[in-house]
Amino acid sequence: MSFYLYKRLFQYLRPYLSKVILAICFSVIVGAISTSPIPLIQKTFDKIFVEKDLFMLKVIPLALIGLFLVKGVLTYAQNLIIFGISWELVVSVREKLFAHIHRLPFLFFEKNQTGHLISRIINDVSIMQSSTTRLMKEFMQNSAMAIGLLFWLFYLKWKWAIIAIIIFPLMAFPVSNISRKLKKFSHKGQEILANVNSTILESFSGIKIVRAFGLESVEREKFNRYSDSYLTVMKKNVKYVEIVSPLLEFLGVVSAAIVLWYGGHQVMTGEVSQGTFIAFVVAMFMLYGPLRLLFKIYANIQIAFAGAERVFAILDQEEERADEGKQELVGFENQIEFQKVSFRYPSRETMVLKELDVTVKKSEILAIVGMSGAGKTTLVDLLFRYFDTTSGKILIDGRDIREYRLHSLRQNMALVTQETFLFNDTIWNNIAFGKADATREEVLQAAKAAHVDFFVKNMEEGYETIIGERGVKLSGGQRQRISIARAILRDAPILVLDEATSALDSESEKLVQDALHNLMEHRTTFVIAHRLSTIQNADRIIVLDKGEIVESGTHEYLLSNSGLYQKYFEMQMFDIDDKSQRAKEVSKDVI
Repeated sequence: MSFYLYKRLFQYLRPYLSKVILAICFSVIVGAISTSPIPLIQKTFDKIFVEKDLFMLKVIPLALIGLFLVKGVLTYAQNLIIFGISWELVVSVREKLFAHIHRLPFLFFEKNQTGHLISRIINDVSIMQSSTTRLMKEFMQNSAMAIGLLFWLFYLKWKWAIIAIIIFPLMAFPVSNISRKLKKFSHKGQEILANVNSTILESFSGIKIVRAFGLESVEREKFNRYSDSYLTVMKKNVKYVEIVSPLLEFLGVVSAAIVLWYGGHQVMTGEVSQGTFIAFVVAMFMLYGPLRLLFKIYANIQIAFAGAERVFAILDQEEERADEGKQELVGFENQIEFQKVSFRYPSRETMVLKELDVTVKKSEILAIVGMSGAGKTTLVDLLFRYFDTTSGKILIDGRDIREYRLHSLRQNMALVTQETFLFNDTIWNNIAFGKADATREEVLQAAKAAHVDFFVKNMEEGYETIIGERGVKLSGGQRQRISIARAILRDAPILVLDEATSALDSESEKLVQDALHNLMEHRTTFVIAHRLSTIQNADRIIVLDKGEIVESGTHEYLLSNSGLYQKYFEMQMFDIDDKSQRAKEVSKDVI
């Protein structure tokens, strides 16, 4: 598994291969220069102090200055290359992951919280890629230095060198065990961090509800719980990361003590020169630094692997099959047919829709009525191919919609929902989102048709007004009219209205209804509505109950049929009359 991740992670470095090779060359030179004090120390003691060589006294200091000047320049250049690549990779992988998520099936978004996806894109990618390149830089530099120091140790005294490094193979098992624990803790930490992000997103997005119900303390408690859990995991992570260095240092000192005792005896007996002994001891202590860091890098790379696994888990998910069909849907000429359509969600056992047969002619308005859970929204979701039918098929102009390219299919549709989504941008840009190449005249016409111009002309900055996140600066009716203007501008022949007026007051509803009338003109329209008063002029109304069509006809026909539709209608009328009567009583009390 680790080898597979290594291989996959470093595939991202292929476009930067020439830069990486250059950085490796710099690392080798820097590593070699870092070991240069060892022979210089030996020469200093043996040539200068013992043999009184004045020439070497002049050369060695100058050599040190020159070598470490080169080292500084190359280290700086290496850091520029590696960290430059690191940030390019972070941006590249984030862009790739973001684009891939947009191409995943709709069901993916029902299973994954937005906060968790944000965490994958921001936190996991950063840990995965920046850690990999940073650790690679440290690995190259410390490896080069360790190899150089090992060379000098064996060159100076190979028997002592064996004693000095014998402890490091003993560290392989404990470090491997620590690495596995670090990977587990990193996985857990990233999951908790995703929950933190999700809590922040939900809490701030729903700030009105939080404050209205006095839930600030509940949200704080939830946030603090996740934060404390993250703190606990990170403390355990630190505990295992930091145990490597002191453990290696202690074992290294044990080896060094043996070398000092054994080598010291040989110096005192004249078998080895003082310069050789001092150079060896310095090299030995220098070696423990990069070797200790290499073990720590091996442990830390598991943290990067934890982030990589979470990123690859999404990248490996199969994309929505956008090119499954080969046909382009250009316009809409005749009719839409639902033939024996049944559907159930993969996570459920019961059918949401059961063998529905519906035909909608061009420019016809079909209203869909039913209690919550009857399958109304699912029916139109299948038209957009957010999901595919479990059985049966949907035809447009006699051709199965699965034969059309997904982009061209959706290009011929427009959607207006109850939960209007607007971007934190200008009113103009939110309308223009419906058509990327729209002219100024087209945007203005759409705005006027949707009665957006009605309220924009009273705003100081007009269409350039920034409306805030999700249009928070606007009323519900204003937001809805902007979404209708966006749909009008799209000019798609097939229109879906999903509870488009259910959350509005009477005055806003009238303006929105006028806008919707302009939008529906000459379009084939599917209208999902709870307020039956808004669909009385529909060409046909179907009543869904438990995934089946139980009634179908015009408003007048269904009212005279004494069925479920009449029951819904009478319930709503009674509710309206009851509210009206209560309003009159309140008015009398006030007077």
